[in-house]
Amino acid sequence: MNLRNTATSYGIISRLLHWIMAFALWGMFLFGKNIADMKPSLDTIHLYGWHKSVGILLLGLIFIRMAWRVISLPPKLIEYNSTPKIQIIIAHTVHVSLYVLMLITPLLGWLASSATGFEIRFFGTFLIPAIFPEDAAFEELLFTLHEISATTLVALSILHLLAALYRHFIKKDDTLRRMINKS
Repeated sequence: MNLRNTATSYGIISRLLHWIMAFALWGMFLFGKNIADMKPSLDTIHLYGWHKSVGILLLGLIFIRMAWRVISLPPKLIEYNSTPKIQIIIAHTVHVSLYVLMLITPLLGWLASSATGFEIRFFGTFLIPAIFPEDAAFEELLFTLHEISATTLVALSILHLLAALYRHFIKKDDTLRRMINKS
Protein backbone atom coordinates (compact mmCIF):
# COMPACT_ATOMS: atom_id res chain seq x y z
CA MET A 1 0.00 0.00 0.00
CA ASN A 2 1.55 3.29 -1.12
CA LEU A 3 1.55 6.30 1.18
CA ARG A 4 2.18 8.58 -1.78
CA ASN A 5 0.28 8.88 -5.03
CA THR A 6 1.66 7.17 -8.11
CA ALA A 7 1.16 8.05 -11.76
CA THR A 8 -1.92 5.80 -11.84
CA SER A 9 -3.31 5.68 -8.29
CA TYR A 10 -3.93 7.63 -5.11
CA GLY A 11 -1.91 6.76 -2.03
CA ILE A 12 -3.45 6.12 1.36
CA ILE A 13 -2.75 9.65 2.65
CA SER A 14 -4.57 11.31 -0.27
CA ARG A 15 -7.49 8.92 0.06
CA LEU A 16 -7.78 9.42 3.82
CA LEU A 17 -7.61 13.21 3.50
CA HIS A 18 -10.19 13.13 0.69
CA TRP A 19 -12.76 11.01 2.53
CA ILE A 20 -12.26 12.55 5.97
CA MET A 21 -12.74 16.01 4.50
CA ALA A 22 -15.69 14.92 2.34
CA PHE A 23 -17.64 13.41 5.23
CA ALA A 24 -16.63 16.14 7.68
CA LEU A 25 -17.62 18.94 5.30
CA TRP A 26 -21.02 17.36 4.63
CA GLY A 27 -21.50 16.82 8.36
CA MET A 28 -20.49 20.39 9.12
CA PHE A 29 -22.87 21.72 6.48
CA LEU A 30 -25.82 19.77 7.91
CA PHE A 31 -24.82 20.60 11.50
CA GLY A 32 -24.38 24.27 10.58
CA LYS A 33 -27.80 24.40 8.92
CA ASN A 34 -29.29 22.86 12.04
CA ILE A 35 -27.70 25.26 14.53
CA ALA A 36 -28.34 28.29 12.31
CA ASP A 37 -32.04 27.73 12.96
CA MET A 38 -31.58 27.49 16.74
CA LYS A 39 -31.94 30.30 19.19
CA PRO A 40 -28.71 30.47 21.18
CA SER A 41 -29.22 29.52 24.80
CA LEU A 42 -27.25 28.04 27.67
CA ASP A 43 -28.48 24.62 26.51
CA THR A 44 -27.28 25.04 22.91
CA ILE A 45 -24.23 27.32 23.15
CA HIS A 46 -21.84 24.32 23.25
CA LEU A 47 -23.08 23.26 19.80
CA TYR A 48 -21.78 26.52 18.31
CA GLY A 49 -18.45 25.89 19.99
CA TRP A 50 -18.25 22.41 18.47
CA HIS A 51 -19.06 23.78 15.01
CA LYS A 52 -16.37 26.43 15.32
CA SER A 53 -13.80 23.95 16.65
CA VAL A 54 -14.41 21.44 13.87
CA GLY A 55 -14.26 24.32 11.37
CA ILE A 56 -10.81 25.33 12.67
CA LEU A 57 -9.74 21.67 12.51
CA LEU A 58 -10.93 21.44 8.89
CA LEU A 59 -9.08 24.66 8.07
CA GLY A 60 -5.89 23.00 9.32
CA LEU A 61 -6.67 19.84 7.36
CA ILE A 62 -7.13 21.73 4.10
CA PHE A 63 -3.69 23.27 4.53
CA ILE A 64 -2.29 19.77 5.10
CA ARG A 65 -4.22 18.51 2.08
CA MET A 66 -2.94 21.32 -0.17
CA ALA A 67 0.63 20.72 1.00
CA TRP A 68 0.26 16.98 0.39
CA ARG A 69 -1.07 17.65 -3.11
CA VAL A 70 2.17 19.54 -3.85
CA ILE A 71 4.36 16.86 -2.21
CA SER A 72 2.52 13.93 -3.81
CA LEU A 73 1.08 14.91 -7.18
CA PRO A 74 -2.28 13.34 -8.05
CA PRO A 75 -2.47 10.67 -10.75
CA LYS A 76 -3.15 11.73 -14.31
CA LEU A 77 -6.73 11.75 -15.56
CA ILE A 78 -7.71 8.42 -17.02
CA GLU A 79 -8.51 8.49 -20.73
CA TYR A 80 -7.21 12.05 -20.96
CA ASN A 81 -6.94 11.90 -24.75
CA SER A 82 -10.49 10.59 -25.22
CA THR A 83 -12.11 13.02 -22.76
CA PRO A 84 -13.64 16.10 -24.40
CA LYS A 85 -11.65 19.24 -23.62
CA ILE A 86 -14.69 20.96 -22.09
CA GLN A 87 -15.03 18.13 -19.55
CA ILE A 88 -11.37 18.47 -18.63
CA ILE A 89 -11.79 22.23 -18.16
CA ILE A 90 -14.93 21.73 -16.05
CA ALA A 91 -13.25 19.05 -13.92
CA HIS A 92 -10.21 21.26 -13.31
CA THR A 93 -12.40 24.28 -12.51
CA VAL A 94 -14.51 22.25 -10.05
CA HIS A 95 -11.40 20.84 -8.33
CA VAL A 96 -9.80 24.27 -7.95
CA SER A 97 -13.12 25.72 -6.74
CA LEU A 98 -13.50 22.94 -4.17
CA TYR A 99 -10.06 23.67 -2.76
CA VAL A 100 -10.70 27.42 -2.68
CA LEU A 101 -14.06 26.91 -0.95
CA MET A 102 -12.59 24.41 1.53
CA LEU A 103 -10.20 27.20 2.46
CA ILE A 104 -12.46 30.27 2.49
CA THR A 105 -15.55 28.68 4.09
CA PRO A 106 -13.93 28.12 7.50
CA LEU A 107 -12.04 31.41 7.18
CA LEU A 108 -15.35 33.25 6.67
CA GLY A 109 -16.78 31.41 9.67
CA TRP A 110 -13.78 32.45 11.76
CA LEU A 111 -14.10 36.06 10.58
CA ALA A 112 -17.85 36.06 11.33
CA SER A 113 -17.34 34.49 14.75
CA SER A 114 -14.66 37.06 15.51
CA ALA A 115 -17.07 39.85 14.56
CA THR A 116 -19.55 38.62 17.21
CA GLY A 117 -17.09 39.57 19.92
CA PHE A 118 -17.45 36.16 21.60
CA GLU A 119 -14.29 34.18 22.14
CA ILE A 120 -13.65 30.98 20.25
CA ARG A 121 -12.25 28.08 22.27
CA PHE A 122 -10.84 25.10 20.40
CA PHE A 123 -12.87 22.19 21.83
CA GLY A 124 -13.11 24.08 25.11
CA THR A 125 -9.33 24.25 25.57
CA PHE A 126 -7.20 27.07 24.20
CA LEU A 127 -8.42 30.38 22.85
CA ILE A 128 -8.46 30.92 19.07
CA PRO A 129 -7.57 34.57 18.43
CA ALA A 130 -10.10 36.86 16.82
CA ILE A 131 -9.10 37.83 13.28
CA PHE A 132 -11.69 40.58 12.88
CA PRO A 133 -12.85 43.30 15.27
CA GLU A 134 -16.26 43.07 16.91
CA ASP A 135 -18.72 44.58 14.44
CA ALA A 136 -22.45 43.71 14.34
CA ALA A 137 -22.94 44.97 10.76
CA PHE A 138 -20.07 42.89 9.36
CA GLU A 139 -21.04 39.93 11.56
CA GLU A 140 -24.28 39.48 9.61
CA LEU A 141 -22.58 39.97 6.23
CA LEU A 142 -19.77 37.54 7.10
CA PHE A 143 -22.18 34.85 8.34
CA THR A 144 -24.17 35.27 5.12
CA LEU A 145 -21.00 34.88 3.04
CA HIS A 146 -20.04 31.85 5.16
CA GLU A 147 -23.42 30.25 4.43
CA ILE A 148 -23.19 31.02 0.69
CA SER A 149 -19.66 29.62 0.57
CA ALA A 150 -20.69 26.45 2.44
CA THR A 151 -23.73 25.95 0.22
CA THR A 152 -21.63 26.42 -2.92
CA LEU A 153 -19.05 23.97 -1.56
CA VAL A 154 -21.73 21.33 -1.01
CA ALA A 155 -23.28 21.98 -4.44
CA LEU A 156 -19.89 21.56 -6.14
CA SER A 157 -19.20 18.43 -4.10
CA ILE A 158 -22.47 17.00 -5.44
CA LEU A 159 -21.34 17.84 -8.98
CA HIS A 160 -17.98 16.19 -8.20
CA LEU A 161 -19.74 13.08 -6.90
CA LEU A 162 -22.05 12.90 -9.92
CA ALA A 163 -19.06 13.21 -12.27
CA ALA A 164 -17.28 10.38 -10.43
CA LEU A 165 -20.41 8.20 -10.64
CA TYR A 166 -20.78 9.06 -14.36
CA ARG A 167 -17.19 8.04 -15.02
CA HIS A 168 -17.67 4.84 -13.00
CA PHE A 169 -21.03 3.64 -14.31
CA ILE A 170 -21.27 5.21 -17.79
CA LYS A 171 -17.65 5.61 -18.93
CA LYS A 172 -16.67 2.49 -16.92
CA ASP A 173 -13.21 3.82 -16.07
CA ASP A 174 -11.21 3.54 -12.84
CA THR A 175 -11.54 7.15 -11.66
CA LEU A 176 -13.74 6.34 -8.66
CA ARG A 177 -12.01 3.05 -7.92
CA ARG A 178 -8.68 4.87 -7.59
CA MET A 179 -10.08 6.97 -4.73
CA ILE A 180 -11.75 4.02 -2.99
CA ASN A 181 -9.49 1.00 -3.41
CA LYS A 182 -5.91 0.50 -2.46
CA SER A 183 -3.64 0.00 -5.42
